[in-house]
Amino acid sequence: MRLPYGFCYNSDGHIAIDNEKSDIVRMIYRQYLSGMSLGRIADFLYQQGIPSPTGKTSWTQPVISDLLSNKKYIGSIVSFDEYFIVQGEKGNRSNIDENTKHRKATRYSSQSVLSGLLICAECEHNYRRITRPSGEVVWRCANRVEHGKKFCKHSPSILEETIKGIVCERLGLETFDEQAVKESVGYIAVQQNGTMHIELRQYRLS
Repeated sequence: MRLPYGFCYNSDGHIAIDNEKSDIVRMIYRQYLSGMSLGRIADFLYQQGIPSPTGKTSWTQPVISDLLSNKKYIGSIVSFDEYFIVQGEKGNRSNIDENTKHRKATRYSSQSVLSGLLICAECEHNYRRITRPSGEVVWRCANRVEHGKKFCKHSPSILEETIKGIVCERLGLETFDEQAVKESVGYIAVQQNGTMHIELRQYRLS
């Protein structure tokens, strides 16, 4: 029986985790969650000289897509949260509406005015925008998403609407204005209890 990439048979004939290949799987998950496309990941793997699961010099996008959706990795190579966050992200990036099977009017975009502004007060890593399978949008500490509670124990997940409401209150805005946020906010430190310290710029951008 052919094992999924990242697994191997040990000397006793039992299924075990291949340390080198499982690290590559985790790297692919991290790259995808950081915003890299399947094509860019394939190019990166080729440039690094990492053979595909079949031993070819090049990886294909379908192979990487299947790897990102393989449930056998849950709990053994990637966490439950990482796996399902990736599935939500894949759905969000798809230009095909799963309900109507028609092409969506807009495509995936990882850009947000909040990107780079939200910082975890515990580990000082940036927060990352994540769309859950339910469609709910939250921001989570990227360090905790990628490496787990061992490296960031207490950072909370924050609903995007909650963040926007707090920013509007701080800036005196009736509705969320991306340009005003870009010009006025220096950074937003997310505390362990979910409160946010918003540091304003000392000057406005031209």
